[in-house]
Amino acid sequence: MQGAQMQRELASLPPLRVPKLSLHKDRPAEEVASGSLYRKTSQLLETLHQMSATAKVVDVTRQKTAVSPAAQLLEQTACLKALSETIERLKDEVMKETVLQHPGASVPTDFGTFPSAPFLKAKEEQKDDTVYIGKVTFPCQPGHGQVHKLVLTPEQLHNLHARLIS
Repeated sequence: MQGAQMQRELASLPPLRVPKLSLHKDRPAEEVASGSLYRKTSQLLETLHQMSATAKVVDVTRQKTAVSPAAQLLEQTACLKALSETIERLKDEVMKETVLQHPGASVPTDFGTFPSAPFLKAKEEQKDDTVYIGKVTFPCQPGHGQVHKLVLTPEQLHNLHARLIS
């Protein structure tokens, strides 16, 4: 029962996205971390498959193990927490490599390099969870119309709606 629940939870997770990396002329091949990222992703996927295939049921009767049910649950929770942290670290590494692959997508500082705001907005627009709500048309001269796609937070959408109806 718990194994089936874990499989449902695993199936509901969005897939990990590792972008295809291209070599730039100014970056030698040995500096590209794509091989490492693909290897880490494969290892993580294998671990996830292994965990879902060998789901452990907590023995509340203590007949087969000397470990208490609370300790068994704590061990499983710690394993899942470690896996979650590994996934977050891998996401960070992929984002850093993606930023390095796109010229102008990073903002260098004294402490490190961060993604630029336009790059982050473009990344948000690529997400599958963005929803097309509708379009707004403004009168203009024939042939001068332009299409602008907007990705808005719920608050920004509310503000835009309030301004349009007032």
